Amino acid sequence: MNHDLRMKAFLEQLVRALAAHPEQGEVRLLDGRRATRFEIHLPAGERGPLIGKEGSTIKAIRTLAAISAHRHRRRFEVEIAGPGE
Repeated sequence: MNHDLRMKAFLEQLVRALAAHPEQGEVRLLDGRRATRFEIHLPAGERGPLIGKEGSTIKAIRTLAAISAHRHRRRFEVEIAGPGE
């Protein structure tokens, strides 16, 4: 399994653990020229636990993604989007 798919699986596991209705969440992988982008799609009411107080949880997730990417000479971006975005 390549590093992008491992990170996607990791993010999906986090969404399942943090969201009250994880079946409504989805992680999309978009491979760009400069970075691999992971979009976490959740309804507005489900985003709070993933963002955390003052953004602390999403900052920690982004830090873990950056560390993993750096180890493999890659660049990962993690964004939270709504289900229609």
